[in-house]
Amino acid sequence: MNVSFGFSQIKEHVQAANEAVGQAIIGLRSAPASLALIFTSAEFAHSLVLKTANNLLGEVPVLGCNSSGIITSGGIFKYGISVLLLSLSQQTFFNTAAVKDINRENSFLSGKELGRKLLYGFKEVHRSLTIILSDRLITEGVNLINGIQEDLGKSFPLIGASGGDNFVNQKAFQYFNNELLNDSCCGILFGGKFNFGFGTKHGWKPLGKMRLATESNSNVIQEIDGEPAVKLYEDYFAKGTLELAKELRRISIFYPIGIYLQGEKEYLLRNIVSIKDDGALVTQGDVPRGSKIRLMISTEESRLAAAISACQEAKRNMRNQKIKFVLVFNSAARFFLLGRQYERELAVIKDAFGENTPIIGIYTNGEQAPLTSINYLGQTYFHNQSINILAIGDQ
Repeated sequence: MNVSFGFSQIKEHVQAANEAVGQAIIGLRSAPASLALIFTSAEFAHSLVLKTANNLLGEVPVLGCNSSGIITSGGIFKYGISVLLLSLSQQTFFNTAAVKDINRENSFLSGKELGRKLLYGFKEVHRSLTIILSDRLITEGVNLINGIQEDLGKSFPLIGASGGDNFVNQKAFQYFNNELLNDSCCGILFGGKFNFGFGTKHGWKPLGKMRLATESNSNVIQEIDGEPAVKLYEDYFAKGTLELAKELRRISIFYPIGIYLQGEKEYLLRNIVSIKDDGALVTQGDVPRGSKIRLMISTEESRLAAAISACQEAKRNMRNQKIKFVLVFNSAARFFLLGRQYERELAVIKDAFGENTPIIGIYTNGEQAPLTSINYLGQTYFHNQSINILAIGDQ
């Protein structure tokens, strides 16, 4: 496996795509490109960027999305285009696919369709890993994941991210070959001579006593401990619903809800998206009825410690195999919380993997990764406010 990276901040779309893709092509040193990952800021979510990239790359499959921040070995950027090119050996197999027009009613079936498409041509090939990129406004993320794993297998490793848009409630875009998509999910299935290790952590700790989601449906919590769900936040902050609604983004990021999972070292976080008139809380991701939940809190140091732990876990899973590059899906909430200190998290990743290991990634509005406890058999769940580290190499 050969890896090469390109980046540009030229304002004009075609020139920027030419520079970023051109740098990556040169970096491969005449090795043929097999696959391209393209991550951009919102300004470059444009058909001209994909058209230019495809003209330069020819028949090379392209996957990507836009984000509120781009993570690279050279720094973190709120503006620009990043391109990662992979030249894979003949013993490494992969297939790419996309599904469009996903909504609440069809998310499971859309996931199942994507799984079927990804499996095409893999009948006699050992499968290793799936990576997906989806629209942040797909609220039924858990059903999408369940649909994908219906055919791939409930315990099959799946890592993913929902694209970002600077916390503005607009559509995120997904890139699939020369198509600019939204309300969609694109993915890649790897197999054959391929090795990876992943780690997922967040660093939030429980606050206050354990509660029970006594009434909930998908991503809407109607009641906690038999009372309107919003009362959990009203009591803690001594504020009414209207006051909470005005500060909801900040409160949700600093004090998400955590779902207790027996055997897991960390709670599964859920951000609050909105408050309904009846006091129900709408969350980013599902909260099953009967879940044990608590308010959560973190510090800068606990979040950085979580990033270190995620890197260590990914390295352990590689079992001393050579790491060719690191893919990072990092919550946009963490970006917001770190403020001007966001480079500290990148420094942690570089310290773990070495200065010369290529790093590429995005800030996300929802992450997908398996749980590690044996109780959950490696099944992928929808996460909030986590950092996902995926180390990739060949055997």
